[in-house]
Amino acid sequence: MNQLLIATTNRWKAKLFEPIMSHYGFEIITLNRLKISGQTPVEDGRSVIENALIKARHYHSSEYPWVFGDDTGLEIKALNGEPGVQSRRWAGCFPDDVDDKVWLDYLLERMKDVPIGERTAEFVDGWALIEPSGTVHTCEQRAVFEIALEPIRTLLPGLPVMSVAI
Repeated sequence: MNQLLIATTNRWKAKLFEPIMSHYGFEIITLNRLKISGQTPVEDGRSVIENALIKARHYHSSEYPWVFGDDTGLEIKALNGEPGVQSRRWAGCFPDDVDDKVWLDYLLERMKDVPIGERTAEFVDGWALIEPSGTVHTCEQRAVFEIALEPIRTLLPGLPVMSVAI
């Protein structure tokens, strides 16, 4: 069975991708399980695909020949596409470790005057898989949803927007 390194420390993402990749015969390992020394890659791409590739390329090696990287952005129509590819950092407004409640409060404050029916947003997911040969496969997916006026479910750690996604 081939090992596939999922280049993330996000436990939610690991739980999401593990059953999918296991279905294709991979044994899944994540950065949380490994003691990889060195710096984590700087995700400074202009798109989710570029950021997924940055992560996958950073960890691809003879030791980890199969690597999967992903990145997720958030585009809100009423906010002219904000926060964009750096959704957690909200294009530099917050540090990487911003508290979920702080992030959610900021979102709801920015959306307070946007009426129902005009609160459309899209998750933009970028995936990159690198094979042992170095062949790269990428994919971008979009999922449209509406943002509720207030939280409708409990905060998911690392995914505060899900508490207001309709």
